[in-house]
Amino acid sequence: MSISTHEGDPMLTVIQWYRSLRGKILLSLLLLIIAPVLFIVFSFYSSSRQIVETQLYFSNQTSVERKAAAMNELSVRILKASNLIMNDQETLKFLRDPSDWTNEYPAFYSYTTLINKMSNIRDLLLDNFAYLALYDYRGYIHTSWAGTSKLTYGTMHQEPWFDSTSKLAGSPNWMVPYKAQDEDGDPLLVMARVMNPARQGGDGMLWIGVPVSNYFYPVEELRRQAQSGVHMLLLDGDKPLLGDSAWTGGAKALSEAIRVDESGIRRVTIGKEDYLVNEADLTGPGWKLVQLVSSQAFASGLKQAKNKSTLLMLFWFSLFAVAFIGLMFRFTRPIIPLVRSMNRVGKGELNTTVEVRGNDEIAMLGRNFNKMVQQLQELVAHLSEEQQRKQKAQFQALQAQINPHFLTNTMNSIKWMAILSGATHVSEMLTKLGKLLNYTMQQKEEIVRLREELNYLQVYMALQEIRYHDNVTMTVDVPEALLDAEIVRFTLQPIVENSLIHGNRFPLHIEITAKLEEELLRLQISDNGVGMGEETIRSVEEKMNQPHAKFSGIGIRNVNERIKLEFGSRYGVSLGNREEGGVLATVTLPYRRRSENDAALVDCG
Repeated sequence: MSISTHEGDPMLTVIQWYRSLRGKILLSLLLLIIAPVLFIVFSFYSSSRQIVETQLYFSNQTSVERKAAAMNELSVRILKASNLIMNDQETLKFLRDPSDWTNEYPAFYSYTTLINKMSNIRDLLLDNFAYLALYDYRGYIHTSWAGTSKLTYGTMHQEPWFDSTSKLAGSPNWMVPYKAQDEDGDPLLVMARVMNPARQGGDGMLWIGVPVSNYFYPVEELRRQAQSGVHMLLLDGDKPLLGDSAWTGGAKALSEAIRVDESGIRRVTIGKEDYLVNEADLTGPGWKLVQLVSSQAFASGLKQAKNKSTLLMLFWFSLFAVAFIGLMFRFTRPIIPLVRSMNRVGKGELNTTVEVRGNDEIAMLGRNFNKMVQQLQELVAHLSEEQQRKQKAQFQALQAQINPHFLTNTMNSIKWMAILSGATHVSEMLTKLGKLLNYTMQQKEEIVRLREELNYLQVYMALQEIRYHDNVTMTVDVPEALLDAEIVRFTLQPIVENSLIHGNRFPLHIEITAKLEEELLRLQISDNGVGMGEETIRSVEEKMNQPHAKFSGIGIRNVNERIKLEFGSRYGVSLGNREEGGVLATVTLPYRRRSENDAALVDCG
C-alpha cells in the first residue's frame, strides 16, 4: 500500500511513514524488543565468574557463622546452668552435709530441693533434651532423667573424663562425642565441672550433656550435605571432633594446606580436587567449625546462578514482549470494528458504519468501507421495492388461484349429491354454500381472526358431513384467549380438505387444537386416517418449499407460501404422522392479537 507524499519534503515523508501502521509496528519492535534484548544479553554475559564465586563464598561464610553462633549460644546456656548449680549454697550445703538423706527428713528435704532445682534449670535453660547429673562423693549420683542411684567412687573414677575434669579445678571440661558404655542413644556433647573446687578434691562432680544432633548436625543431614559436595567438620586445633567421617583423619593437613587468594577466599586442594573453605570459631569450648565446598558443588551453584539470570532475562524479555503486543493491539485496534462491520454486512445487516480516526491505512479502509455500505444500502432499498411489488402481484395471483379451486370442489359435491340423493339436501347445501361465498366475497383483508376462520371452517365441514353421510366429524379445542389471534385467511380449510381427500378411512375424525409457545401460535390439525409414509412426507415438504412446484397437495403449498410471504420464512406448515395413526399438520404463526374494535374497523373498511 502506498501513501502519497510531497517529493521535495523529506521531513513530511518521515512523518507519513511514522503514521503508517507499518512504521508504528517496526518502531515498536526496535524500541521494545530488539534494544532491550541486546541490553539484557550484554549485561548477562559481561558478569564475571569471579563476582559470582565471591558472592557464593561469602554467602556460605555467613551460613557457617550463623551455625557457629547457634552452637556458641548453646554452650553459653550450658555454662549458665552449671554456674547456677555450682553457686547455689543449698546445693553445696547438701553435698557437705554428712547426714543420711535417706533416713533423716531435713537431709531428705534438701535432696528433693536439689532434684527440683536440677529439673527447673534444665527446663529453663536447656530444654528437655539435656541431661544433668551430680555425683556427691558419698556413693550417689543424682540425675534429671533417672532420679538417684548408687555409684561408688571407684566406678566414677574409672570414667575417662574424671581425672581431666578434676585437674581443671572447677573450669569446664568440654568433651565431644561422649558415649556412655551402657547407653545406646546418640553421642553427647558433655561439659563436666568440679563442685566447690576451693576445697581439697571438691564436694562432687557436675555433669551436663546434650545430644550431638542438637548441637552440631544430625547424621542424615551430614550425609545429605556430603552428597551435594559440602563437608562439615568440628575441630579442636588439628584434632577432628565431629563431622564427615571421610575427612576427620586429615584435619592437620587441611589446616596446613589452606591458602587465601586476592579475593579473600580461602581455598585448599585435597587430592585432585579443589575446595572452598569457610570457618568460624566457637569461643566457649575453643573449637572451630569448618565447611568445605567442592569446586564441583560450586560449579553447580554457579549454574543455578546462571539459570536464575536466564530466568530473569526471560522475564524481562516476556515483559517487553507483552508491552510490544499491547501497543500493537492498540495500533491495530481500528481493524477489529472494521472486521466486525464487514461480518455484519456479510450476514445482510447493512445498517452499520465504522468510526474513522487518523490518517493511516486503516482509516483509509474505514472511509472506503463506509462509502461501500452506503452504496449497498441504496441498492438494497431499490431491490426491496422491486421485491415488494413482485410479492404483491404473486399474492394476488395465489389468492385468485385458491378461490376457483375451492368453488370447483364445492360445485362438484353439489352435483354428485343431487345425482345420488335425488336432490333431497340440495337446498341445505346451497344455503351453506351461500354462506361460504358470502365470507369469501366480503373479506377484503388477507389477515383475519382465528375465530372467523373457525366459523368459516364449521360451515365448510357441515357441507362435508352432508356429502359423506355424517362419516366425517371435527372437534375444535382452542382456548378462548387465542380466538382473537391473527391468521392468514383460508389457512385451515385446505389442510382439512387434504385430510378428507387423502384420509382413506371412514368414519374420519379431524381434530384442531391451538397453543401458545413463546410468542408463537401453533395450530395442529390431525386426523385418524391411514397416514403418509416418511418418504412421502419428505417429498411433500420439499415441494412445499419450492417456489413454483406443482403436485397434488397444491392447496397446502399455497397456504404455506402465503404464510411465508406474509410473516417470513421461519413460519409456515409442517407435516408428520401421529403415533396412533393419521396425519398431523402443524401451522406456525407469530402471535398477534386483534380486538373486536379492530375487527369492526377492518370490516367497515
